[in-house]
Order: sequence, then C-alpha cells, then structure tokens
Amino acid sequence: MNEQSEKLITSISTKMAEVHTQVGTILAGQDEEKKQRVALQKQVDAIDMQLAKRLSNGDVPQGLVEKLKADDGAQRLIKDRRGSAVIHFNAAEMGQLFTKTTITSGAVGTATSGVLQIDRISGITAEARQVLRVRDLLTSNPTVMQVVDFVKVSQPLTVGSPAPEASTKVENQLNFVSVSEKVRCLATWIPATRQIIDDMTELANFIATSMPYYVNLGEEIQLLSGDGTGENLHGLIPQASAFQASLLPAGGSRLDYLGAVIEQIQTGKELDPTFVILHPHDLSRMRLQKDSLGRYILGDPQGTGPTQVWGLTIVPTTSIGSGVFLVGSGSGAASEIRDRMEMQVEISTEHQDYFVRNMVAIRAEKRLALIVKRPNSYVTGSFTGASPQ
Repeated sequence: MNEQSEKLITSISTKMAEVHTQVGTILAGQDEEKKQRVALQKQVDAIDMQLAKRLSNGDVPQGLVEKLKADDGAQRLIKDRRGSAVIHFNAAEMGQLFTKTTITSGAVGTATSGVLQIDRISGITAEARQVLRVRDLLTSNPTVMQVVDFVKVSQPLTVGSPAPEASTKVENQLNFVSVSEKVRCLATWIPATRQIIDDMTELANFIATSMPYYVNLGEEIQLLSGDGTGENLHGLIPQASAFQASLLPAGGSRLDYLGAVIEQIQTGKELDPTFVILHPHDLSRMRLQKDSLGRYILGDPQGTGPTQVWGLTIVPTTSIGSGVFLVGSGSGAASEIRDRMEMQVEISTEHQDYFVRNMVAIRAEKRLALIVKRPNSYVTGSFTGASPQ
C-alpha cells in the first residue's frame, strides 16, 4: 500500500466519525422534541379535564351580562323601569348566579368616596325668613350728620276771632320746641377661617346675603318697638298715641277696632292714616269674619286676599306681637328715616390674633335715625276683647 492510499483511508475514517457525531446530535434533538410534545399533551389533557367539569350537556355556559343583553324582556324591563321579564338559565348558568355577590348601593357607596355619582344642587337653602315690609312704608332720606334736629310746634296758634272795625285785634302766640334724634348703628359679625371662605364659595355668598338680612330684621324691630334708650332707635309704637277704647262700639270686631282708630286720628286733626301693621294671626281672624248670611266680609276665598281695609294698606308681620296693631301715615310730614350709612359688609383679619390664626371677621352694619315728627298720627293698641266676628 503506497502513501497515497493511506491518506485516502485516513480521510474517509475522519468523515465517518463526523457523520456519526452529527447523527448522534440529531437523535438527541428528536428525543428532546418528543419530551416537549409529551409535556404539551399533558397540559392539553388537564385543560380538557377542567372544561369537562364545567360543561353540561356539551354547552359552554353564557356569561350573565351577555345573557341579559340578549334577552328582550330584560332589556325592556331596564328601559321602562317597570313590568316583568322571564329569563331561563341552564344548570351551568345557575352556578354562576350562586357564586356572584349581590351588588347594592350600600356596597358601592353613594357618598363622595363611593363609585356612584350624586346630583348636587348648588347653593345653600336658607332657613325660613319673614318678608321685611315696615321700612317701605316710611319716607327715607340721607344725612351726613350724626345727630338730626328738627323744630316742631309745641303750642299752636289760636283760632282767629271776629274783630269790630277800628278795634284792637286779639294777639296770638306760637311756641316751638327743638327735638334731636341720634344716628344709631345696627350691626352683627361672625368669625370664619380664610380657608373655608376660599374653598367654599357658596358659604361666602350665603354669609354675604344672610348677615345684611338679619341687620335689616333688627332694623324693622327697632322701627316698630325701639324704646330710645342707649343705642336703640325711638320706634313708632312707643311714641304712638294709645287707642281710645271709648270710641269702640260694644262687642266690636277687629274691623270695628280699626274703624275706631281712623276716627281717633281724624278727630285729632292728624294726617290721614295710610297703613295698618298687625300680626298674621289677627289678619287671619279678619279674613274669616262672616256676615249673617255666612259670606266672608273681606272677599271671596278664591281671590288673592285683602290688601286694604277701610282704605288702609294691610301689612302683616311677625315683628309685631299677636293682638297688637299700629295704624299710621307713611307721609314724610309724620315721620321719616334718615340714613347715615347704607348697608356695608366688610371682611378683615384685624381682630385679636386673627391674622396669625388665618381667620377673618365678617361684619355687616348700617347707621340710621328715625324721626317721628307727628307722634299723634300713629295710634297703637290691642284687640283685647274683640269679638271673633
């Protein structure tokens, strides 16, 4: 064997060894692939077993939401919010029902931290407030002073008498008196934090409108009943003339009282009255008054109700006591309001340690004086003893 033959045999042996190695690698890969297929088959078999437990009669159960959406009766019930619907469930679908938790409003929450939205009405509903009417009955004018003086006659002139020709005429005389009324301040205030004013604008608006109302309510009470002491206004009732009960007919009703008051004012040569202020209870008794035939004296109940009696404008208000009345004139010659300062609402931190505590003081105030020039043009009294009819 020559050298060339030996080289050829060696090369063939090397190639055969490489082929043997590659065949071994391929066989090993096939074994691994077989193992993977076996593992995958086991997973598929496990899934099949789980599905078999959930199947009934070979049908896949439909979800509850899809079931309700597909049912016409259920959709009609949801839309109309009334009626009834019949829905059929198989055994598998019934199983879903048994495993669900009932959903209620309490479960999801209806407060701000819940998932249900709420419908909120803006603003703040105010408490019951009476209508303020007394100021509108009187004449009002501004003033820039803190004291208001006026001069009135204390002793009027005597009546002129007949005088013969060339005779000495009777001398007359006239006396005056000066009366003063101080301007009074009506005010109120309330503390608040700056944060709540900034964060809740509705509260700021509510305070800004509520405080002036209660100052004006205090004004109405003072205009009627202020006794003139200290910083109180000198109101109409304390200065008015007392009702002369002798003018009242026996067994008189509330209407008779008011007719007698008009007589008293007119015989006293005072200004004709224009209004009567009384409690709503007394107005109600007057409205219910009937004649001998059972007819309402002040008008048909189907109407809007009386606005005048004996020519007087009726002003019902709870600012006057039940059973009490005030009859008077709205003429500026009888009385007037002098306004020194209109209503003002101010906010300030300049109170004690409010600045460092981040607090504010909210104040509402007004200044005015009530000038009663003709006290006898006003008459007050009570309906004590008035008959119900």
